[in-house]
Amino acid sequence: MNSYLVYMHQEQVQAIYQNFIASGINTIRGIAFEFDDGDVFHIYTSEPKTQISGYPCASLIQFLDRLPTNEAGLAMAKQLRNTMQNNGVNSSRHILIILFSIEDGQLKHHVFASRAEGEFQEGVMKFLPGRSELYSRSKGILETSILENCKVGIVGLGSGGSSIAVELAKAGIGNFVLIDYDRLELANIARHVCGTGDLGRYKTKAVKDALYGKNPHIQVDSAELDINENLEQTKILLKDCNLIIAATDNDRSRFNLNSISLEYRIPTIFGRALTRAIGGDVLRVRPHQGPCLRCIFTKDFLATRKQEISTSTQARKDTPAYVSDEEVNATVQVGLSSDIVPISNMVVKLALVELSKGRASGIASLEEDLIANFYIWANRREQTYAEWPKMEYGSRTPSILRWYGAKWERNATCPACNEDHELLDEEDNIFAS
Repeated sequence: MNSYLVYMHQEQVQAIYQNFIASGINTIRGIAFEFDDGDVFHIYTSEPKTQISGYPCASLIQFLDRLPTNEAGLAMAKQLRNTMQNNGVNSSRHILIILFSIEDGQLKHHVFASRAEGEFQEGVMKFLPGRSELYSRSKGILETSILENCKVGIVGLGSGGSSIAVELAKAGIGNFVLIDYDRLELANIARHVCGTGDLGRYKTKAVKDALYGKNPHIQVDSAELDINENLEQTKILLKDCNLIIAATDNDRSRFNLNSISLEYRIPTIFGRALTRAIGGDVLRVRPHQGPCLRCIFTKDFLATRKQEISTSTQARKDTPAYVSDEEVNATVQVGLSSDIVPISNMVVKLALVELSKGRASGIASLEEDLIANFYIWANRREQTYAEWPKMEYGSRTPSILRWYGAKWERNATCPACNEDHELLDEEDNIFAS
């Protein structure tokens, strides 16, 4: 076996050392996983927050008053392996032994690995730093200290919402609320951040694991519910958020989120793809400061810009019960993942600008560029965009593969965001029919 790498979190090493000092207990079983046939190991002192794709293997961590020489360490590793095997610990893969000591204020270590009966070889130990170093390469562009205390609620964790969640975690957002009632189906996988290993899982839980994989220090709360059926519970979950991302697949849920945004004065970003992802639009709602969803998405506007139907579950919910499954499935029109990415990326950009607004950051200049509240994107010159000019070289008119910021004023008589205007009667409600 060539020299191998072993990864461990710094704070876990510190915790077992403090326990060693306080209790005198110097040996603990680790939770280790092996990758690439023993080329890489990850070891934990407690169950990791996210699922691991590697193979589990036996491991032991021991703190010593003084670190032995390499030769003495090898002998100690063999002895510890024998003790483990005598106690019924067997592994068809590698056995990992880690020896630590603190000498003159410095952490010293040996790490050894072997097959069950093979020779031990020493590897290279790598320590994963704490939160402050995790996003060191973002410094100067986006100070993650600005974002680590922010809380973002993401409703809808399909192809768009899942990628938005991961990108925000990678940017340093520290707290999330994830809401979706759907499970991952095979048809989702081609566009989703999660893979076949997550089939059948709730999207909330699968995406939570993806977020912890990017940043184990974040806090993620999740709820498997349909917000249209559980509006009051949704309010409780979202009311303390600094920002809401609405990535749902139906207009009723979007209007419900719009009402939550207005009631609790939480900035909200709505993103959606249109039929077969020919394009999409993104709306930023700053409650009572600009247009809300209801100001723009009138009955007439919705009629011209049909949302994408991307799953059979969604199609069935929007179709009468007497319609056959075959007819329902025929309405599903899914676009390419690469057509979803630009829309998700714009949502992420607007989210980061909104959360860091007025604070010193490298993206502050975008506040002067992203002044529009409503943005339109076209992937192909089809249907709604059929008559748009070709992209070619021009930039004076909206074209495909270019964002167009539309100036949209707040509706003074909007029944949703005009606080002096009574809400519409039930028969006038956009979903009453």
